[in-house]
Amino acid sequence: MAKTYHRVSRYTEIARILAGHGFSCLMENSGLKSRRKRADSYPERIRMIFEDLGPTYVKLGQLLSSRPDLVPRDYVAEFSRLQDDVEEVPKGDIEAQFIKEMGRLPEEIFLHFDYMPLASASIGQVHEAVLPGGEKAVVKVQRPHLIQLVDGDIRILKKFSGIIQNRTVIGQVCNIHEIIEVFTRQIHKELDYQTEAVSTEAFYREFCDNDKVVVPRIFSEYTSGQILTMEYVEGIRVEEFETHNYSYEDRAQYAGNVLQAVFKPLFHRGIFHGDPHPGNILFQDDYRVVLIDFGIVGRFDESHRRLVAELIVALSERDVSAVMNIILETGITTRRIHRQYFYEDVFEIVEKANGVTSGGIKLSELINGMITISINHGIKMPDSLFILGKTVMITENTARRICPELDITEVIKPLAVEFLKETLRPGLYTGNLYKQISTVSEGIMNLPKDLCRAVKNLANNDTRITFYHRNLNWLYDMLDISSSRISFGLILAALIVGSSVIMHTGRGPLLWGYPALGTAGYVISGLLGVLVLFSMLRSGRLR
Repeated sequence: MAKTYHRVSRYTEIARILAGHGFSCLMENSGLKSRRKRADSYPERIRMIFEDLGPTYVKLGQLLSSRPDLVPRDYVAEFSRLQDDVEEVPKGDIEAQFIKEMGRLPEEIFLHFDYMPLASASIGQVHEAVLPGGEKAVVKVQRPHLIQLVDGDIRILKKFSGIIQNRTVIGQVCNIHEIIEVFTRQIHKELDYQTEAVSTEAFYREFCDNDKVVVPRIFSEYTSGQILTMEYVEGIRVEEFETHNYSYEDRAQYAGNVLQAVFKPLFHRGIFHGDPHPGNILFQDDYRVVLIDFGIVGRFDESHRRLVAELIVALSERDVSAVMNIILETGITTRRIHRQYFYEDVFEIVEKANGVTSGGIKLSELINGMITISINHGIKMPDSLFILGKTVMITENTARRICPELDITEVIKPLAVEFLKETLRPGLYTGNLYKQISTVSEGIMNLPKDLCRAVKNLANNDTRITFYHRNLNWLYDMLDISSSRISFGLILAALIVGSSVIMHTGRGPLLWGYPALGTAGYVISGLLGVLVLFSMLRSGRLR
């Protein structure tokens, strides 16, 4: 009963917000009247709706702001303006979260816990604490009932996805089903603080012996699915950094370390910070850079890391053909590509990326250009590339904000070249050699058996080929409508034929000198035929 009440309450809240923004394309059949003048564009109105609908839709909009393959560019630009405008979580709710997750109050776990938050966001709130051993810590507490709210909102989105896809302006320019699928996958990762803890520990291991990049340690005994406790690390933000009178050499060193903090783990471990905005980067003395908040982390396998490294080298050398091959190898081609147009588009972005007057190449220009080209030429890119595009853009902007004169090529190209050298080395140290020999010998031993199995399946007609379709919902809808109309037409035909037979006999009760049953059949058939024709004309599907 309580779940039903909350669901109905959420439906009502969503309907009220939509009506308040005058979103007639969703509300045209609801009877609700608009209370807002419609001077704003659709992207602006949707962005304001997302802000009013709360955390789920704010995170959805923030995801879409980095996915021009899912929404048009004007929506991407508008969603990038989304802000977390949230209230502080009350003390009682923080205590309830600790009781649910840890079984104890914060005061019973820590020597000190400050209920006044250091920061508040749509998903969690950050507090300062002191561990029993006296070490200062930062505790990230998830907002209460957030998982239930997000799951409920996703269910609503899925329930109405067909209506949004077929009857709204958004549906005309976006694949709603794919958006919901991508968002569901990402938001569930962000809501699991254990996943963030694992990601943070991976970065900590990467930089624990590095004296220029600092990552806070995770205190796993004080961490759960909705509470994350980590080392308190001091530092100044980029706004304060800019007020200091650093020399060019100092600023170049700090900017270089920012780039190292992002690109080194990408090539070394295949992981990279997915949201390195200025609020997640701090600066310490001796050129040290601090990375925090690993809620969004991108991952690349070795093949994709190789492509990124080759892309950096090809860009620095203005190798258009190599960039073309990398784009094709990275994505999945969904339609025939016009090679000349493709070459011209790639040539243009390579020149733009190299055409800056200072700061060397602009990798973000190239990756964003790759995304645009892939969309225009029907090449489906992996999700991680869009996270990387956002990461590279933010990192470059931060580095150039610190040191506009820095040649970024001098920092990232050596990392890419070193990675490519490592991939070319045979790697014949003992452990790796035994592993490679074992893999090769196992493949050779299993080859005859696999061939026999394949031939046997062919002989027994037991070979299957599975096809997976994409974006064929329109075909299903059309077939469903067509089959319904055919069935209805057959019923009408049978009714007309039956009435004609009765009229031909001339028997039974008469109406105006004709058999009443046959006359009624003709009238009913005519009315139903007119209704079907009217329905087809109204839906615009008379063709």
